[in-house]
Amino acid sequence: MKNFDKFEEILHYICLDQEPGKKMVQKLLYLMERKGIKLNLNYAIHFYGPYSSALDDALHALEAQGVINITVDHLTHRIRPVSENKFPQVLSPEEKEKVFDILNHFGKKSASELEALTTLDYVAHTLLEDNGDSEQIIRDVLKIKSKKFTADYLRQELEILKGHGYIIR
Repeated sequence: MKNFDKFEEILHYICLDQEPGKKMVQKLLYLMERKGIKLNLNYAIHFYGPYSSALDDALHALEAQGVINITVDHLTHRIRPVSENKFPQVLSPEEKEKVFDILNHFGKKSASELEALTTLDYVAHTLLEDNGDSEQIIRDVLKIKSKKFTADYLRQELEILKGHGYIIR
């Protein structure tokens, strides 16, 4: 994975006050890439929304290097840094500002809420190439997610994405 040091620094910030699951990390980094932080994670749609196999590989590489521990907690793979003090500091001030902005707005959301948000964004931005209206985006997400989310809930989450500049229409 390119930008491994950036990823490691961002992971440190995500883990400052929580032990996130892998799904949460996937979704937060997706949102960060969409805001312009170049990580080259190459997301594709997956059962739980946008997913990057490169990110999953990077997490396991960090675990093998002794940088993080990944433990299974029910159905979640919790991530915890081994040392809270040692991490690369390579993000530019602008990138760091974006990271903290996203963490402030989305870092306390559940993995399921992040799944809804990122799937909406992925459909709007990648599948519809920013050409679909709100109802088209919601219809396409409902096709992917079946009965996991209601249309009303997705409309609410879509407004959050619009409010943060992810979706313009």
